[in-house]
Amino acid sequence: MEVSMTRNNHAQGYLHGMTKGNAKNLSENLQEAFQIKRPLADDDPDLLSGKPLHGKIPWPSAMPDLKPRMMAYYDKVNMLGYELLKLFEQALGLGEDQLKQYFGKDMNSLRLLHYPPQRPDEDGVHLGARAHTDTNAFTILAQDHNGGLEIRNLDGEWVAVPPIDGTLVVNVGEVLKVWSDGVFSSTRHRVINRSGRRRFSIPFFMYPSYDALIHPLIKNPDPSNIAPENLHTSMPRHTPFVYGEFKSRHTAKIMPGRVQDSEDPDRSRQSARSGA
Repeated sequence: MEVSMTRNNHAQGYLHGMTKGNAKNLSENLQEAFQIKRPLADDDPDLLSGKPLHGKIPWPSAMPDLKPRMMAYYDKVNMLGYELLKLFEQALGLGEDQLKQYFGKDMNSLRLLHYPPQRPDEDGVHLGARAHTDTNAFTILAQDHNGGLEIRNLDGEWVAVPPIDGTLVVNVGEVLKVWSDGVFSSTRHRVINRSGRRRFSIPFFMYPSYDALIHPLIKNPDPSNIAPENLHTSMPRHTPFVYGEFKSRHTAKIMPGRVQDSEDPDRSRQSARSGA
């Protein structure tokens, strides 16, 4: 397929159902998707150098109306994302643009998701989306009326996130957890489509720049009250790391394609020293 995600190293294009990356301990997700990221110019230096997670969007030639419609939504929700970023800065007592500086060349991403119906007694081997946290700052989610999104509370219970007309779901991700030193918890969630109908949702992911050095920006006043950090998606809070290097490793684990671990050990140590 001309737009298959398996053909590139930037995790854009069509993701067919029941796929995963190179992580042997993860089960496949029961979903299909089409994903795009921040559009890049033909002469973009990261594009020309083949930098991981940077590439041209593989628009399907058989659907010429997809690009204008999808980009119109991308542009609007991207503006919303940056307005929300200002609110998170205020909530954490940070200065203006103190979070925005990490998005100088963001990798913000829009994904169209389709979840086929599952049995009401689904045993959990293959879910619409396995339990995970989002490896970004936060996610803005539009969902249809069929439900299926669940979050796990601190008591270990799975709680439904019912669709509400005229609303979007904002989900805190791992990067914001690190920046806030765990004051904001990255929400563990999953999708099980028990509706008996096809489920559709549209998440927009706020991803920092590839080269952003991620580390806590404040000190948690109550370090004993932090949500569990033991998932395959969990990011370290105590060791500064280059965002794109983590994201490349993680993407290779969960998605088919040619994304490889791009970590340069010497560069990472240097970045960690500079961010300490």
